[in-house]
Amino acid sequence: MSITIYLVRHGEAASSWDQSLDPGLSARGERQAIDIASQIHQEIPPVALFSSPLLRTRETSRPLADLWQQEPLVAPELSEVPSAGLDLGGRRAWLDKVLAGRWSEQSDHLQHWRSTILEFTGRQTQDAVFFTHFVVINAIVSALEGSDNVIVFRPDHCSVTKIRLSGDGMELIEKGREAVTVVK
Repeated sequence: MSITIYLVRHGEAASSWDQSLDPGLSARGERQAIDIASQIHQEIPPVALFSSPLLRTRETSRPLADLWQQEPLVAPELSEVPSAGLDLGGRRAWLDKVLAGRWSEQSDHLQHWRSTILEFTGRQTQDAVFFTHFVVINAIVSALEGSDNVIVFRPDHCSVTKIRLSGDGMELIEKGREAVTVVK
């Protein structure tokens, strides 16, 4: 048996990661969400929907949820990289350091966060679409590629990365569209 997981990065946020803890989508992000919903709806039949609890991912999931007439399950396991305790001003420098690093150099807290994502993904029993974040997608793909780098590619807003679960474990089918992008 083979299960396909579609990892969708949220649409463009209305403000950056170091300006807001939980921004919604910009007008462009809303259009991106509509476009990716239409694309996915045309390519696959309805499957399970999961969203990070953050507003930008929930808003990105809404157009597809409406087309499929189902509510996405909110999955804390798909939340963005945790920066608890940092003020907004300190988040960018901290994130830049994390992104430039290796998983083996990260705190136990971040390594546990990554393990939780991988365990959640590996427990899926049916095809699913995950609406999630840049670093979450990289956490999964870097593990599947056997890379210690935190960043192994730059998924664009509303790009779709596909992975397969089978008796042999998880494997990367296809990386999503990449772009030179500011992480928001």
